[in-house]
Amino acid sequence: MSVKTTKEDIERGNIVDDVSSEEVKTQDAQDDEIMARLKAKKARKEAAKEAAQENTKDVENARDAQGEGVPPKIVEEKTRSISIGVIGSGQAGSRIAETFYSLGYDTVVVNTAPQDLKFIKVPESSKLLLDHGLGGAAKDLEIGHSAAETHRDAINEIVNEKLSHNQMLLFCTSLGGGSGAGSAEVIVDILSAMECPVVVVTVLPQSSDDAQTKHNALVTLSKFTKMAQNRVIDNLIVVDNARIESIYADVSQLSFFGISNKAIVDPINAFNSLSAQPSAVKGLDSTEFGKLFTDGQGLTTYGCMDVPNYEDEDALADAIIDNLDGALLAGGFNLKQTRYAGIIFAAPQRVWDKIPQSSTNYAMSMVNDACGTPLGVFKGIYTIESNEDVVKVYSMFSGLGLPQERVDQLQKEAKERMAQAEAKDENRSLSLNLDDGEEDISEAERIKKRIKAKKTSKAGFGKLHKKAIDRRK
Repeated sequence: MSVKTTKEDIERGNIVDDVSSEEVKTQDAQDDEIMARLKAKKARKEAAKEAAQENTKDVENARDAQGEGVPPKIVEEKTRSISIGVIGSGQAGSRIAETFYSLGYDTVVVNTAPQDLKFIKVPESSKLLLDHGLGGAAKDLEIGHSAAETHRDAINEIVNEKLSHNQMLLFCTSLGGGSGAGSAEVIVDILSAMECPVVVVTVLPQSSDDAQTKHNALVTLSKFTKMAQNRVIDNLIVVDNARIESIYADVSQLSFFGISNKAIVDPINAFNSLSAQPSAVKGLDSTEFGKLFTDGQGLTTYGCMDVPNYEDEDALADAIIDNLDGALLAGGFNLKQTRYAGIIFAAPQRVWDKIPQSSTNYAMSMVNDACGTPLGVFKGIYTIESNEDVVKVYSMFSGLGLPQERVDQLQKEAKERMAQAEAKDENRSLSLNLDDGEEDISEAERIKKRIKAKKTSKAGFGKLHKKAIDRRK
């Protein structure tokens, strides 16, 4: 692992490549700066080795404690542009973080509900229960915030212990849940104090989610956008479960969230991994990915599309025209606002052998057209090992404003459903009012009625009902 990198380092393009092998010229061997860098690199490798050993112990301890296997963390050194530490909060955020962990990223998860933490497949030492009240937050943002504030020191401790050696911190959460969304301000505050870039990946609700979830989403999205405006966070990535629902409409309910989480994580990992790889044609390098991922000064959206019919010269361009917006994991953005765009084309060698050289140029022309005139458009062309007979096109657009169309829709749905819920509360209150027929009777009249009732009980028929009759003989 590499030592901590500041925001200024990445903005200047000084992103450390953990696995690059620098050739140091003999005549410069005594240069203090070079020697210092070499020593630092050696120290990082030693630290990475110790971390790998510690992670192995964590896995073994978790297995002993649970009596069940935890998938071992991929501890071998990865060829990636930026070392990213991941923290997930709440059920949705923890599941996304778990997916990053399966790819070898350092990961921490926190939650107020112990049952939601139990089956998250990361080492037990990387889990933190925010023990607060009965457990869980019941979609109440205040409960989530109070739990995080109460356990602020514990969150700070586990994050610094597990993630501080990374160059970037990635916070994963949903917008609508109580634990994840409620804890967001506290967690971002802790991460921003660690002097490295902070990126937030957050999820808009599904179309079927309830009024409270959609209301929470609007409140939390507003908080995140203010953080992005004030550069408290360096990137706000918004993905939309409603959009993912439409992309994977034929997926079963039980499989949806696993596929959704993979769709969220894979493009980020592809950009981070491929940008560190050599390309025989054109690479999207590590600094370009760093700018794309941390210097957009706005919101980010991304996606991936498969192009199976790739042989025609304009096939990739056609696919981008037809599918670019539909393949993104959130809709409603105005891509003309793009500050930086990144496009990666990846395919096996047998596929590239059938594609004309001009094909990617036409495709990039369509990207430029869709984005207006971005400050930077970065392209990468890579040969990958794959059994799929397709070209994978990964796209990322940063520096965007709010997805206004989607926000307007969410506001409308939340307002309508909140109104329905309030109407139900009112009707329920009315239905609990039972009229006893005496609502308008004065207290004096009530006293008169009680006196009359006593006199009646002393009359003939009243006497029949006053004395109990024993019929057991």
